[in-house]
Amino acid sequence: MADRATIANALRLANGCASDTRLLADQGSRNAAYLAEQALEQVTRAIATSEGIHISRSDAHQLDKLVRQLPDEHAEKATLSGLTWLEAYATTFRYTLPSGQIPRAPEPKKLLQAIAALDELVERAAHHFDVALRDDTREAGRATPMRK
Repeated sequence: MADRATIANALRLANGCASDTRLLADQGSRNAAYLAEQALEQVTRAIATSEGIHISRSDAHQLDKLVRQLPDEHAEKATLSGLTWLEAYATTFRYTLPSGQIPRAPEPKKLLQAIAALDELVERAAHHFDVALRDDTREAGRATPMRK
């Protein structure tokens, strides 16, 4: 079933991005924020898929818009909402400002808190959807939405 494969593999991609984000953050790389956004994008894709929400290419980085589409009773809506600030690092952060300056990276403490929240979110989603994060041959065991 395509939804179960999408959910499982999106969570695996999110897990890999979150893991790599920690490596970059430990080195002080400004690219850690971009990769954290990519992890959030993938876990949001898994969750949206379970809700039957289609993500168009034009909306892929608009995480706040996607999260608003989730029902209020979604168990992770508040967590996702609290992390949508990362979406700026998928778009404007990657380019110089009109002044020619480089946009500031997020404060290291704020980024580390986001990474920890992403790790926990991926784990909760993997548990709910019955996804083996290190076995890319298995689909999700279930595709039912997460509820409070």
